[in-house]
Amino acid sequence: MEKLNSGVSKGLILLMAVISGFTVANIYLNQTLLVSMAHTFHTTAAETGMIATITQAGYALGNLMLVPLGDMFERRRLILNLLLLVCLCSASSAIAVNFFWLVTAQLLLGFFTIIPQLIVPFAADLARETERGKVIGNVAIGLVCGILGARLFSGIIDSQYGWRSVYWITCAASVMIMVLIRLFLPKSKVANTVHYRKLLASLGPLLLQEKTLRKACLSQGLMFGAFSLFWTTLVFLLNDPPYTYGSQGAGMIGLVGIGGAFAAPVIGRIIDKRGHVFANVLCMSLSLFAFILLFLGKISLIAVIIGALFVTMGTQANQVVSQAMIFQLSGEMRSRLNGMLMVMVFLGGALGSFLGVLTWSSFNWPGVCALGILMTGIAFTSLLISDKPAQKIQCEERIDHANVRQL
Repeated sequence: MEKLNSGVSKGLILLMAVISGFTVANIYLNQTLLVSMAHTFHTTAAETGMIATITQAGYALGNLMLVPLGDMFERRRLILNLLLLVCLCSASSAIAVNFFWLVTAQLLLGFFTIIPQLIVPFAADLARETERGKVIGNVAIGLVCGILGARLFSGIIDSQYGWRSVYWITCAASVMIMVLIRLFLPKSKVANTVHYRKLLASLGPLLLQEKTLRKACLSQGLMFGAFSLFWTTLVFLLNDPPYTYGSQGAGMIGLVGIGGAFAAPVIGRIIDKRGHVFANVLCMSLSLFAFILLFLGKISLIAVIIGALFVTMGTQANQVVSQAMIFQLSGEMRSRLNGMLMVMVFLGGALGSFLGVLTWSSFNWPGVCALGILMTGIAFTSLLISDKPAQKIQCEERIDHANVRQL
């Protein structure tokens, strides 16, 4: 396979992007299925909205409990084991006989679908420091396509065959991804042999110690919360007059948003040339403008389409910025750093989905847009946090021994 200047082959980056996209899609499939699920189990919009919230909360918990294992175990084997569990959770969702069963299956599906957050640090390990932003951005294309393609795919399948068929298909797709990983993904080096309890205990001190990590968590957590707020409530907007499009319409808007995938490699190059601060401000400003434009969503489908594109571009590009920022802190702790970032990001996503359903129920679409502006505006306060670490991480013992030995 042809290699980039960064030392990692283009073919391997493509494979990592594909794995990330197919697996991360599991978190977002339900967002265009909420109306159909509500009809199946005779629940309200607010009750069914909990499915999207609980799936993202499960993903956040998986980032906390499972992603740090990437610093402890060989990543390819870990990914294969997790994909097997994802396959079982998808099948369980497909055969759910009541609402509680479905919520439980979705919680576990979110918990085990953390494979992309093992892939991204792996890509960062392979990349040169001067081109890390570009490599992460290229892998992120797969992530964005997976996030938005999931809505398109689930919307189309739901409208033709029902929501249960979506999960049978993703179950089969998980098996195919396992084969690709077994054949083509190289084994990673195990950088750490620290005990699991100590591995988890190092996370809190890491977040407290590193200002750059806290800055990334605040910025991307709120940005992703606003992103989830938009996509969770979009299906309700399109299901009501004057649109009455349903889940398939939301999926088609998701297809438009896939154009935002190409913002990720662009912002990666901006990071390498102009720095993190400039890229961070650019991304947050784009999302802020998107929610201002979306106020017209009740009367203009064009505003919805452009807003979907811009909010996707801003949020996904900002994730590349945030990951590039934290991966500079320590090469030996990238899984933990990424895990802590993604915990905060998906807690923000779960909060956005939860508040989105509540806001829609009380204030409809204008309330959703106002909340999106508020969350994006608060994200700008992350610029007040200095990039200078209080105490630079020098090696693994600083966290694993100095901070954890006291326990």
